[in-house]
Amino acid sequence: MRTSPTRVVIVAAVASSLALACNRAKPPAPSTEVQRAPATANAAPPAPPRPRPRPIAAADALPALPELPPERRAIQVVGRDEINGVIDFQERPVDADAARARGLTVVDLSDAWAPSVLEGAGYRAVFTALAADRGDGDGQPLAAGERNYLELYGIPPALSVLRRRFLIDAGGACARAFDAETLLAVDQIRTWGASTEQKELARHRARAQRLQAAARAAGADDVQALVESSDARAARDAKDHLRFEAERLAFAEVEKRLACEGLMDARKHKTGAYDTEMRTAMLDFQQKQAVMDQADIKRATLEALARQPLDNDFAALERVLTERAMHAAGFIEDGSVGESVSDPSYPTFLGADGGRHRVPDLASASRDATLTALGIATPEDAVAFFRRHPRDDFHWLKVAVRLPAPPEYYSRAMDLSVEIDRGDVWYDFPYDAAGVRQPQPRERFPQLTLFVKWRGERVPLLRWRTTVGGWRAELASDGQEYFRFKGSDVGPRVWRHIVTAPVWIPPPSSPLGSMTKEKRVAGTYVRVTNYDETGPGYLSAYGMVAAIHEEMRKGPDGARYFDNGIRTHGSFDYASLRGRFSHGCHRLYNQLAMRLFSFVLDHRRARLVGSVAAGYRRAFYSKGEVFEMRLPSRGTYRELTPPIPVEVLEGRIKGTVTKPIAGYVPKPGVKYAAKRPPTASDTPDDKAGGDAP
Repeated sequence: MRTSPTRVVIVAAVASSLALACNRAKPPAPSTEVQRAPATANAAPPAPPRPRPRPIAAADALPALPELPPERRAIQVVGRDEINGVIDFQERPVDADAARARGLTVVDLSDAWAPSVLEGAGYRAVFTALAADRGDGDGQPLAAGERNYLELYGIPPALSVLRRRFLIDAGGACARAFDAETLLAVDQIRTWGASTEQKELARHRARAQRLQAAARAAGADDVQALVESSDARAARDAKDHLRFEAERLAFAEVEKRLACEGLMDARKHKTGAYDTEMRTAMLDFQQKQAVMDQADIKRATLEALARQPLDNDFAALERVLTERAMHAAGFIEDGSVGESVSDPSYPTFLGADGGRHRVPDLASASRDATLTALGIATPEDAVAFFRRHPRDDFHWLKVAVRLPAPPEYYSRAMDLSVEIDRGDVWYDFPYDAAGVRQPQPRERFPQLTLFVKWRGERVPLLRWRTTVGGWRAELASDGQEYFRFKGSDVGPRVWRHIVTAPVWIPPPSSPLGSMTKEKRVAGTYVRVTNYDETGPGYLSAYGMVAAIHEEMRKGPDGARYFDNGIRTHGSFDYASLRGRFSHGCHRLYNQLAMRLFSFVLDHRRARLVGSVAAGYRRAFYSKGEVFEMRLPSRGTYRELTPPIPVEVLEGRIKGTVTKPIAGYVPKPGVKYAAKRPPTASDTPDDKAGGDAP
């Protein structure tokens, strides 16, 4: 079973388009962040001991009411009898309203679930169809056998989709189709394009012949003996040869795994080559398992490949239930404010009892409580759960859960504030006079922290990696590309408007190449207007939700607000969160952006403004055809009263230049028609693509 080819084309097209707004993504580039790779494991890790499900507290057990209509029904899994230390569990329907009255939280497990921030937005129906593999990003049905692997883009799979995975993998067809030890014997598998791959294989064969001759001359039995040779070159070549051999063996196991899972059609794949068929299958596998390697076969991917399919399914179930439970309870704390809850420096708050209490990790606690309420502790328990429930049950299924009590600083109108630390910032131009790229390392990366004011102190609730602006390529009014420093505003701002399903308005200078795409319609691929980047949608330049940064100025007539084009928003470009730059905006993973702004709307007063008209219409000519783009709405706006204060810190300025360089800077090695670059536009519309409120 394959993911929609349309989605693969969309992602490639969007990622390769020229960035013109503050948040448009560039193709993945090497990250400047230092990644700490785990030590190579030479054997598959032992399977962890399987715990047994824990029964819910007797006080939470509600009477079974099998005659309730689905819309009033929730489920509970209760322990009935204990025989020889083994508890007999029984699932039964209960009254959802009675569960709420007893202080339980009803967690929605149905395919109709969507983050609460999407309520009232037309995109909600597209979101639920994508999550349940019923439709694509344009709202069209998926072709038979197509799958949406969109968890990394902010759309977790629906429970009915996980049900299909569990029931397929429970058959065990792929459990023994690969060798985990071989996969884990290397830290990565190097891959190349077709021409480079042939050159590397030829080099490997030539090196093998040299080493075999050297081994014979040294009287050694095999190449392994040369690793400890006093000949430094022979020892180095022997290590490289053995590593290459181990990677090729692991590569063969990857092929088996991808083919067995139905992600790769072996008939279209050339054995031993990292061709388009296998590269696409690898990306599908990584996105299915929420691994961020983007078709590179690194350690995280190898570990996912080495796990049993049911173990991967169980990890996906844990992620999905975490998101559902956090939204149901209106929680946000996920343990990100410190290295470890057990660390003495972990943040605390002052309780009513006069003691200091650690900021809780409610994400882990909510996940565990939901699994307990479902009677699930192992992949086998999950299989049993999904076998009990036919697909139609996921039209209504809910579970009553005893979630952790909200911390005492919770209220309907929490005193929230945000701080964005820009981390290490380089204003220096990143190329020297000869056009050589200059290193600009960063030790501190941008972070967004959400605080609540409680008992006279600011308590951090989350601390997430984000992005800030930097040197970016930009198309100028003369039609040529220059470099420009696209900075992030420093100083006090506010979040006054939260926009659900935001729409990015392309400026007139937007290149036409990204404004069309190929789409399969009635079995035939045709070119259509591309609304992926404009939105609304998970591939939108603004993600699925955004908060507008506005500068508040107080005058005799009261407060006035100015939009300088900067947003905090979700992003489909999940790799950008690991060290790359934006055009000034502060990106978050799409699912975290929706969690954050759902929490904000749950705990702040907000007025629904509704859909704000855009009235955008543009006809354009591309490759011999005339197309039209229409954007009737900018998205669904909500106004926070009062706004949430946001402080953007300057960060640590690195290098020799202490202030941003204004205007365009010619790209090294490029010949320009004019002697001087044109004047760079610095209006909010230029930064935000015209998305001023």
